[in-house]
Amino acid sequence: MPKRLMVMALVMVLAGCAGSSLFQPYPARMAPVKQALEQGNSQAALKQLEPGLSGSDALLYAQEAGRVAALGGDYAASQNYYREAMAEYSRYDWKALVSLSDITAQVGGSTVSDNLIPYHGQAYERVLVHQQQSLNYLWQGDLEGAMVEVRRADQAQTESLKAYQNALKSTRALENAAVDAELNELDRQAGKAPNSFINAYVLLSNAAIYEANGQPNDALIDIRKALQVYPDNRMLQRELVRLSCQLSIDCDALSRRYGDPVMPKSDQGRLVVLYETGFLPARSSVFIPFTWDGLYQQVSLPTYRAGGPEPAPLTLTVGTEHLTTEAVADLDAMAARALREQYPFILLRQGIRLTAKHNANRWAERKGGDLGAITMEVFNALTEQADKRSWLTLPRQAQAWAGFLDAGEYPVSVGSERTTLTLSPGRTTVLWVARQGGLTRIQSILI
Repeated sequence: MPKRLMVMALVMVLAGCAGSSLFQPYPARMAPVKQALEQGNSQAALKQLEPGLSGSDALLYAQEAGRVAALGGDYAASQNYYREAMAEYSRYDWKALVSLSDITAQVGGSTVSDNLIPYHGQAYERVLVHQQQSLNYLWQGDLEGAMVEVRRADQAQTESLKAYQNALKSTRALENAAVDAELNELDRQAGKAPNSFINAYVLLSNAAIYEANGQPNDALIDIRKALQVYPDNRMLQRELVRLSCQLSIDCDALSRRYGDPVMPKSDQGRLVVLYETGFLPARSSVFIPFTWDGLYQQVSLPTYRAGGPEPAPLTLTVGTEHLTTEAVADLDAMAARALREQYPFILLRQGIRLTAKHNANRWAERKGGDLGAITMEVFNALTEQADKRSWLTLPRQAQAWAGFLDAGEYPVSVGSERTTLTLSPGRTTVLWVARQGGLTRIQSILI
């Protein structure tokens, strides 16, 4: 190929990619959405998401739209968006989800950029889709629908962990000092999340719905799992002791370990507060340059950086009681852990890409001399972009409070949002408070 034609071809390829996700990182595309949410305008945020609902990242945009619609109080629309996301998830098996092992997309996309591989979602996102959908059903008074999603969320946690363990057995990582440094940094960022598959917030939310539906045994199982993730959480300890003693399972041993059970009085109702706050941080990237046979190469890998101080607890006044929530899920840590878990597969694709680009460099050098080699090096450098896609309207942290209060009706306010809680003896009231940007959504239901 003549040198001039080679340069013209490169310019045409770059021009064709300019409008794609290759040169428009996902966090940049989401900036207008987050700006609309900061201004408290969920409808404007949804409008920004609409074009992406029919593209190769439709699953990701459906998750974002489902979350934004719920923040705006349109739970029926949120349901529909989450159903679209679930339909996309159903097209892939669990191995594809945890390792991006769609071979057709891998061979085509990996030679240029991971951004060209269709977004399959992440295991922790799929779990949260079901949990958020269970709340959508709950706010519309459909306990049966909520229970379906609760069971799906529990199953998703189990299946994703098993699939990851199986996929990892046949995968080797690349050895590189700079890569090792990034893995260590991700381990530090993910310190509060032993894995990304078991979510204590989801388990607590599920347990509340299980118990309200007359299934305390299932509630106990989920609380026990949640406490394994957050062993120092006093609320989870109290819930474990109460349910264990209620069911006469290990009551004495758990009481000695965590204290006597706090059982309800005959005129008290149960209140569960679910508090979601902040925005999940976006991924950043790190570039690692090197030479191979005298030709310049670089890799760009996704990573996370510290997101600032942790969100403050939520304090509510219900009657004469002052309730303060405790963290039950650091979703930023879970996102970092999820990325760390995916790194063996990311590095496997990176190895495929490096080999392909090195071969392309050699071909360009043979066909076009120094100009050909430089042209291909520029192309490779420009197209080497880390995959920064993830569900960005998720909260940074989830907190909760659970206990018993005297039956009755109570006004509750969070910022400018207000609602009335109804507590009834022997029944559960769930209060959901979501604060993101300029939006605060508060919703409650007596189950």
